[in-house]
Amino acid sequence: MTETHAPTSPLLLGLTGGIGAGKSTVAALLADRGAGIVDADRIAREVVEPGEPALEALRREFGDAVLAVDGALDRAALAGLAFATPERTAALNAIMHPAIAQRTAARLAEHAHLPVVVHDVPLLVENGMTGNYHLSLLVDVPEETRLERLTTSRGLDREDAQRRIRAQATDAQRHLACDTALDNAGTQEHLRAQVARLWEDRIEPFRRNRAAGIPARPLPLTGTEAGEEAQRAAGARLVARLERTAGRAGVPATASASPAADGVAIDLRVPAGTDPEAVGALLRDAGYAPRDDRWLTTDPGRPATVTVSAGTR
Repeated sequence: MTETHAPTSPLLLGLTGGIGAGKSTVAALLADRGAGIVDADRIAREVVEPGEPALEALRREFGDAVLAVDGALDRAALAGLAFATPERTAALNAIMHPAIAQRTAARLAEHAHLPVVVHDVPLLVENGMTGNYHLSLLVDVPEETRLERLTTSRGLDREDAQRRIRAQATDAQRHLACDTALDNAGTQEHLRAQVARLWEDRIEPFRRNRAAGIPARPLPLTGTEAGEEAQRAAGARLVARLERTAGRAGVPATASASPAADGVAIDLRVPAGTDPEAVGALLRDAGYAPRDDRWLTTDPGRPATVTVSAGTR
């Protein structure tokens, strides 16, 4: 078994939830416990501030009409032009996506010294990003409660609020895509207690185990978590994480998952002759520790094992 050193990079959490769910509140509670916060919405605003290259690129592409009198971005004018045709939308994305990705990478690098970093992304599920994180956290609030919040505290009319909600993923889709959910339909005290429990029972042990290269002592799964649909969804999340970690490491690996008595069993397939050190490094980075001929998860919240297979199938 390879002796690759345990990773020193932060435990990376993705944080999401529907509009009006209260992601910023949860982010603040996690920050109180020492986590660094990277806010996707804030970055999207930053990269189009006056003087930013992306704003100048938007002006060149769409014309001076996208600028207000003071030189700031006129978002309504941009939307009217950029979403007029698929081609115009593609032009917008070609400017915005690289700018946002570059700024996000810089923010993550600034937090690289911290033990835990949270990436707050409203459209995390919609954009298929859950595989980018060690854990994906859902701030869960029923649609009707979110509607009430949007129409009272944010001043949206009900039709507009419903339109924005329906443009996002459904609650069911988010639950299947994320590792755990925090109920924010109740009091602040209730939410604070949930965050504390999640941090103490799962996030901090996961971080500590991963850093030390120690398999986790599994927490008991709830009936829902142990159900067939939840197990399949968990397997899909774990496979996506492993494959994306392998891709970042330059290892052309593929993975598949199946249910097992001791959790999710994952077969990681790598080309024959792949450097074992590289495989060990990507597994440790993804949150696994060696035990005999398998790799066991360092996440106490979802029992899983990985077996490495060399060669094609």
